[in-house]
Amino acid sequence: MKIEENVVLAEHTTFKIGGPAKLFITCESVEDVENAVALARERDLAVYPLGEGSNVLASDEAIEKAVLRISIPGITYEKAGAQTRVTVGAGVTWDTLVDDVTDKGLWGLENLAGIPGTIGGAVVQNIGAYGAVFEDSVISIEVYDLATNSLRNLSREECLFGYRTSLFKQRAGSLIVTHATLELSDTPKPRLGYRDIEDYFADTPAPTLVEIRNAVRSIRAKKFPDLTTYGTAGSFFLNPVLPEEEAVRIAAKYPGMPLFPMPEGGVKVPIAWFLDYRHNVLDMREVRVGKALVWPIQPLVLASEPGATAADVQALATLVIERMKEATGISISREVQWLA
Repeated sequence: MKIEENVVLAEHTTFKIGGPAKLFITCESVEDVENAVALARERDLAVYPLGEGSNVLASDEAIEKAVLRISIPGITYEKAGAQTRVTVGAGVTWDTLVDDVTDKGLWGLENLAGIPGTIGGAVVQNIGAYGAVFEDSVISIEVYDLATNSLRNLSREECLFGYRTSLFKQRAGSLIVTHATLELSDTPKPRLGYRDIEDYFADTPAPTLVEIRNAVRSIRAKKFPDLTTYGTAGSFFLNPVLPEEEAVRIAAKYPGMPLFPMPEGGVKVPIAWFLDYRHNVLDMREVRVGKALVWPIQPLVLASEPGATAADVQALATLVIERMKEATGISISREVQWLA
């Protein structure tokens, strides 16, 4: 366990923004997590678990918390017929896991390639992309419960996964993800129905697992900012899930607007469609506040240039939310978590 004080979080978030954390503790084992929580309590500090900081906007001011960098490693495999159970430490980067399982011929995560962050972050956010969602592969999640000071194994049902949410997001700071156990398939199960993937493989009728993984990475790379130049946390806003009747009414007002029925009920409305100038609703291309900007290729994404502040990003997000409400009547909310 590595304990540091007043560590600037701009160095530990993909937005490259954030003031100093009172304590910054790197945890490489469950025992480290237990000890870090005990130390935080001794110092009377709230605990904030962090992976790679890829879905966080940290305040510019000093952050009076104990930030626990969860760096628990390890990937293990257990064969079970045509399925394989994979147990992975919360500190493993998501794309490291995707590479490892796809190189071994295991299906289930290939459409989620290229998403930044760690396993812990994937659990909390219930990440999804290109027709796939993290929860589909989950068997159980191991957590350290601060309320009981003990480890717990939660089934997929107990995790309360939903669209970009979970029990762990709802109980932020009181449940710390330590390991995830997934079940992946040896049997090919390509998911090529998403428009971008379908277009990519228009001349390739039977792409391999690795080809699908690489295609998804290529598609994502063209839509999102280059982290060597910009800061970002990816999609900043949640697409609202509306009752079917309301979604159909809105679609009738805006011909051509796609709708996405959700398995848990309701219909997802794609906010990027409204923010894209080509559909004559809103033109948010490269709208700026200070050194924060709406990404021109994917307007759900907010990006930061060197020198940007959290205040810049917050003000820009508020502007997008207000303009969306004024133009369409639709209320949208932030997906990225605020750390202060």
